[in-house]
Amino acid sequence: MPYQPPAERWDKLPRTRTLLTEGGTLRVVMLGDSIVNDTSRSCWNLIVERRHPRCRIEKTTCVRGSTGCWWYKEPGRVRRYVLDHQPDLVLIGGISHRNDTESIREVIRQIHAELQPDILLMTGAFGSVDPRDATFLNVDGVHSTSYNEGLRRLAEEVGAAFLDLETAWGKYIRDCGKDLASFKRDPIHANAQGEQILGHILANYLSYPVRSVPVRAYQGTPHGVTTNASADQETDPLVWDKLDAFQNWKFGFMVHWGIYSQWGCIESWPLVEVDKWARPDDLPAWTERGKDFERFCRDYVALNRTFNPQKFDPTKWMAAARDAGMKYVVFTTKHHDGFCLFDTKQTDYRTTDPSCPFHANPKADVVKEVFTTFRAAGFGIGADYSKSDWHHPGYWSPDRPHKDRNVNYDTSMYPEKWTAFVDFTHNIVEELMTKYGPVDILWLDGGQVRPPKQDIDMPRLAAMARRHQPGLIVVDRTVAGRYENYRTPEQEVPEKAMPYIWETCMTMAIQWSYQPDDQYKSTCQLIHLLVNIVAKGGNFLLNVGPNADGELPEPALERMQEIGQWMRVNDEAIYGTRPIPPYKVGQVCLTRKGEKLYAICLAEEGQTTLPERIQVPVINAAKSVRLLGAKTAVTWTVTPEGLTVTIPPAVRQAPPCQHAWALEIEDARIE
Repeated sequence: MPYQPPAERWDKLPRTRTLLTEGGTLRVVMLGDSIVNDTSRSCWNLIVERRHPRCRIEKTTCVRGSTGCWWYKEPGRVRRYVLDHQPDLVLIGGISHRNDTESIREVIRQIHAELQPDILLMTGAFGSVDPRDATFLNVDGVHSTSYNEGLRRLAEEVGAAFLDLETAWGKYIRDCGKDLASFKRDPIHANAQGEQILGHILANYLSYPVRSVPVRAYQGTPHGVTTNASADQETDPLVWDKLDAFQNWKFGFMVHWGIYSQWGCIESWPLVEVDKWARPDDLPAWTERGKDFERFCRDYVALNRTFNPQKFDPTKWMAAARDAGMKYVVFTTKHHDGFCLFDTKQTDYRTTDPSCPFHANPKADVVKEVFTTFRAAGFGIGADYSKSDWHHPGYWSPDRPHKDRNVNYDTSMYPEKWTAFVDFTHNIVEELMTKYGPVDILWLDGGQVRPPKQDIDMPRLAAMARRHQPGLIVVDRTVAGRYENYRTPEQEVPEKAMPYIWETCMTMAIQWSYQPDDQYKSTCQLIHLLVNIVAKGGNFLLNVGPNADGELPEPALERMQEIGQWMRVNDEAIYGTRPIPPYKVGQVCLTRKGEKLYAICLAEEGQTTLPERIQVPVINAAKSVRLLGAKTAVTWTVTPEGLTVTIPPAVRQAPPCQHAWALEIEDARIE
């Protein structure tokens, strides 16, 4: 968001600041009218939690339509609506106070008579911020400069923080070039898009800044990456705000699942004639059909008629991902074969069509079930959508062969056919952006679908998607330019830190989708991958393919559980960190957060005891050093050769975790 809150606000919010930075449960009471309810529904608390992973927010919203503090100040109501919840922070806002600052003062007096929570006073979000600005509506004279200034003065008098939500909201509306009606459901209340803007403003206000470690060698942008200023660079401040949150998540869960899971084949790829690697001789579905390509394709297309995953339970998926320490999910809503795992009106090739036996199941709208379940648990939501569609006649025309993955006709010769496919793409993406709640990432696969021969009008598609989902991260994979907000190296980790935001997407096993007897990476390998990626400034999107019944394979569940055990000891060295040169020295990876530097020592495969000493040669000064998860203190020295940490014998023999060990170093200096 363009809104920059004043730094001095933290002087008035000491309890909030402490819980955000040191961790714990931040209990918040929001008090006011239906306008406050709009702000509460914006999920601002989830945004703040993602930026401060050690803090959990318990939010209680006490709202009564058209009611100001003149109602809440009456006997017993402050106790019922505020004091009984033992808040650390009380937010008082809305438009129903009118000019009644004395009632607000009385409510604060009653609160302070028993508790000393932080208090934040907020102006309403609507009304005329400038009488000369016809874009804004003045609602019953509720808003006025004198009222906002009176509220500001009251905040100063009672020692409360102050947020001029109205002005911040108004500035965004003017800067984005849209009229106010685009963000309202009626003259007073915000619609879903308006609520998201309110949420981002409040989340920015309540997010404590991550300060750089004072090391001579480090230089970078506030986002922790060096970006190339060009016409292609994203300029929407809402997108940058979400990219900041994305970089704090670090660890994500990817799921490849579809009709192909029934055959255990390599997703949709066997349908491509030239991709013979996807039809190996050990694939039963291929050999059982006599290696007849046409027969194979015909039977593959009909797999929608047998897709019936009766054991599909997104709650179990979510629990496994949550326990592993993952913070966001990217789910394959449609792969290249065109089969949709959601209730679209654009095609009957979907889970909810009567031709699919799963359609009668209450969980047939798989995308709805996955997104709702993961979002409720605080996950970021990513929709993986394939731009290519081998089932659509506007991409693979049925009147001609389809040798490779590309469109099989000249789009310039048949513009009507291509236009129909482009319209299909925009319509189906719009369904994903409007029917399934807040979405954080639109992860577009199929990089061959790009100008000049396969132009789906990305500027229009992205604008439409962001009209419904303000701040949406768009990842037009491998295409580069403005609509690839971050890059996605596949099945690899860059050798060095990259000058842009990035995410390694990688399989836990060998293949993206389920295959019987697939070979899985070890837990040690996976943890080392996570640490290496985070140290270089990236995110790790780890893929698992559920089986035909909808269950995660047992080897994947075992590894996710073991990764979670490691994360519970070392998560502060991962979440919310930023890279710091030289990123990795020998077996030690470096991350930074605030005034702390983390040195993560990678174990050898099978190593179960800590080394006697851990050396970090690039560190030439430190204030304190501790081993995360250890109850016994370590000893350390700094010499011209760097930092040497000695591990006590008892800790060596009974380490706090396996596979990698993290040192927290305060006030570190790097040569």
